[in-house]
Amino acid sequence: MKRAFFILLAFSAFALSGCDDESPYSGYRVNFSFNPNLHPYNQALSPGQYICVRKGSNIGQYRLTDALGNTQTVNIPEFQLQSSPFYYGLGGLIIGTPMAADNALWAFDWACPNCEQARFRLNIDRVLGHASCSNCGVKFDLNSGGIAIDGKSRPMWHYRIYPYNDGMVVQN
Repeated sequence: MKRAFFILLAFSAFALSGCDDESPYSGYRVNFSFNPNLHPYNQALSPGQYICVRKGSNIGQYRLTDALGNTQTVNIPEFQLQSSPFYYGLGGLIIGTPMAADNALWAFDWACPNCEQARFRLNIDRVLGHASCSNCGVKFDLNSGGIAIDGKSRPMWHYRIYPYNDGMVVQN
């Protein structure tokens, strides 16, 4: 009886190990809202264009890099900070619309999923829609769901993005 129980337990562990698909969604905390109708956020609505957002150097600020690579500091209104604090995942956010015809906004973590450290943010090739890590050398295709196209790595982490009031919210 004991032997049958251990065989059943071993078989169950083996069978369930095949169901261990990694989720494409990151477990890092994210809560970021924006209005995609306002500049520079509207750039993310154009196919193949991506904006990047990360925590600022001061509380109540974030840094936004537009689709052309220009970076600016944005002050978050006090009422917005009190009602819903902003969180940026591990390394920040990459938000944009892939070249595919579905015209849906996607949100990725800006940190390399292979290195899994905030300091290893991906370099964005804004012409090709690729992101690459200067630490491990892996290159990802933002237009194909963040899959690795050069080097070996899991795909980039995704965040859920959906409409809310007059804007969009990125959360997990």
